[in-house]
Amino acid sequence: MTARITMAAALALLLVLVSCGDDGGGSTATSAATSVVVTDSSVNLRGVCPDKVVVQTDWFPESEHGATFELLGSGYKPSKASGSVTGPLVFEGKNSGVSLEIRGGGPLTGNQNVTSQMYQDDSILLGFVNTDEAIKLYATNPTVAVVAPQDKSPMAIMWREDKHPNAKTIVDIAKEVNRISVFAGTTFIDYLVAAGLVPEGKVDRNYQGDKVLTRDGDTAAQQGFITSEPYQYATLASGPIKVADQLIDDIGWRVYPEALAVKASKLKDPKVQECLARLVPMFQHAQIDYAKDPSRADAAIIATNKAYDSFWHYAQGDADFSLKAQLTAGIIANGSNSTLGDFDLGRVDDLITKARPLFKSQNIDVPAGLRAENIVTNQFIDPSVSFTP
Repeated sequence: MTARITMAAALALLLVLVSCGDDGGGSTATSAATSVVVTDSSVNLRGVCPDKVVVQTDWFPESEHGATFELLGSGYKPSKASGSVTGPLVFEGKNSGVSLEIRGGGPLTGNQNVTSQMYQDDSILLGFVNTDEAIKLYATNPTVAVVAPQDKSPMAIMWREDKHPNAKTIVDIAKEVNRISVFAGTTFIDYLVAAGLVPEGKVDRNYQGDKVLTRDGDTAAQQGFITSEPYQYATLASGPIKVADQLIDDIGWRVYPEALAVKASKLKDPKVQECLARLVPMFQHAQIDYAKDPSRADAAIIATNKAYDSFWHYAQGDADFSLKAQLTAGIIANGSNSTLGDFDLGRVDDLITKARPLFKSQNIDVPAGLRAENIVTNQFIDPSVSFTP
């Protein structure tokens, strides 16, 4: 694919040396050793972006992180100790002159939300921030999302299809089970209750991420990702279980998941703006490149998880299933127009309207004047970047 990104005048080849790291399976906390040489001036980020572009994710590496890992070049080094992987930032085979550090999240960071991590560590340029998280934390830790590689969330309520063959929607399954298990603090379930779609008495907020449907499939449903849990249930050693589901997006809670965001204060810096003007279109193209040929990024995702050596296991089957689900469900897709990665401001304003009373009931302040333009921006988006599956 030919990059449609306006770059500065050609610069001489540059060499950046980044400190040494472990071999991918060790426990040292040092960064990876990477020689980053600009191979094409049209993709040069040296002197414009930080020498190391740091991206904080919200979980262990997975296919949903494909756009970010697509920009990770060969020679990358994962570190179990730091829970991160570092290598050259490469765009469509061309070295940009800077390195990319992708940090794992979830248990790797003590389950802190990404916004908090961005406010604790200013070296993080971009973090994965869901739209509802941005609304919830705006009064204290404002962030602005600059690109949305995924157009809709893969989050769903799911249930055993064999036990509930007539259930087609969340409303249907709520009538047939005794409980719907979700993680504590999950905002979308509050919306489902407030909208009258799920009775409060059937909400179980003690979900621990276990396989609820293996033991309670007759009486329970659970939250999950259509990109992950259906595959896990289908490949159980004890025998496959087929699940049915409905996306939360389908019933009106329309977040942009894992949108790449910056601290709001950073957008006042002209240098950051210049960096994002070059970097954001790369993420747009990288998501398309990943969807077309995920092999290189998948290899990095799988190798990084292996180096972390944790409870989270991720193999090629997981990645293949996830990407297929993302494409089938329109998770990787253009938005309401023909552009991949931009934000529909009306959609974001609608979510703010729905979220405001929910957060107010939890004594969380959502400023009265908060609008979509405060938490998302299309300033750096290349509108010509379009995805055709």
